[in-house]
Amino acid sequence: MQSLLNMASFTIILHGLLLQTMWLFVGRRARDKYLGDIMSFRSPSSSLSRYYHWRVSSFQNALIEGSVFMIILIGSIILLTTTLYGFELMMSSSFIVFFIVFLSFISVMQHAWRVREVVDSQARIVASVGYSKDKIGVTREMVENLYLQGPMGDGRTWFALFRLAQRPDVIGWTIRDVLIETGKKEDTSFRRSNADSSSLSGSGPGIGP
Repeated sequence: MQSLLNMASFTIILHGLLLQTMWLFVGRRARDKYLGDIMSFRSPSSSLSRYYHWRVSSFQNALIEGSVFMIILIGSIILLTTTLYGFELMMSSSFIVFFIVFLSFISVMQHAWRVREVVDSQARIVASVGYSKDKIGVTREMVENLYLQGPMGDGRTWFALFRLAQRPDVIGWTIRDVLIETGKKEDTSFRRSNADSSSLSGSGPGIGP
């Protein structure tokens, strides 16, 4: 009996980890596809990209996705454990089930909260740019401040800016123009610095004839 209980617990843990890993893997693939699209100022071009676009569009969508995942997780654990070991052993392993569900719930809520932060960032940007008479100036200052922060800059704000750049209105066009302009400046500066470093490395003292 104890050995069966141990096997049931192991099966529940392994199944929970497998589902969680699959969910995270799909999410990362979808995020990469979506980032590639919005950073190229394209609409979502694949099913994964469209899925991620829907996923991060609102806090409610993130909660819906998390709820669906939790239902699948709980239902599949109950079905698998009951089928393999019987209802009594499944009930005896209820603490393990609760533990796996609790950890997954924390992961779901963390993701939903990150989506909420992105949505809040978008709302702040829209308010700042939308109510300003100098929309380009405000947007340019915002982007320059992010560049000054370097790699430690707020990734959520960058993400929100590129998402808003997809909007077919004045705010979206303004943000897109500033992002493209800043990107060209950074590219030119990077090429110039590379050219300067190359010329310096090749201009050492020579030996005359």
